[in-house]
Amino acid sequence: MSNEARPRPSLLSHWRERYREAGLSVILALLATIIFVVSPLAGVGWFSAEAIEALRFAMAAIAILIVSRNRLVAAAVAATFAVSLVLTLALRTGAPSQAIYLVNIGITMAFDLAVAWTVAHAAFDAGRISIHRIMGAVILYLYIGLIFSSLYRLMADFLHPSFGGLPVGRRNLSELLYFSLSTLTTSGYGDIVPVHPFVRSLANLESVIGQLYPATFLARLVTLHGAEIAAKD
Repeated sequence: MSNEARPRPSLLSHWRERYREAGLSVILALLATIIFVVSPLAGVGWFSAEAIEALRFAMAAIAILIVSRNRLVAAAVAATFAVSLVLTLALRTGAPSQAIYLVNIGITMAFDLAVAWTVAHAAFDAGRISIHRIMGAVILYLYIGLIFSSLYRLMADFLHPSFGGLPVGRRNLSELLYFSLSTLTTSGYGDIVPVHPFVRSLANLESVIGQLYPATFLARLVTLHGAEIAAKD
């Protein structure tokens, strides 16, 4: 047998192993606060849309450091976070630029996809199904709504007319996130409706995902968690 001492894991690795699953619940709490509390306040003008995006990047980036085990994904999260801060400052301090605005949406989508991939890997990884991992599956569901809201923002700028009932000059995260979540949960109220055929198709796709995901992936985790509890009894 070799007498060589094994390298001790770093402090960050130790925290990741110990609090990885609990980190999913932390991310869910932060994400729910942003979507259901902070975003509506931005809609009435208490916060700027750019400030909300920066806040969402910052809080999610801090939480994801505990969950991510993939250095490449962690680097992607860090890179998109840094670029988003630069773009946010450029939008707030200088003259509004359509190019910077569009790049900022693209960076937002890249960040959301990176976080969603990391959360999905942690939630659906092999091993015991805990309540934290079920919370991770809920995070992924909410991130589907966020990603689609960014796509709708792009559609609102490039396809005309894209939406009916969307106030002029208010194609921000708050308005289209509301539409996206209403579509995802099929609880649309009819105040904002897709008009362009491509936007309608995108909304239909989100609606289908919103119905299938809870009935398949989320239900599977809940069933496995219940079976593990029953086995212990």
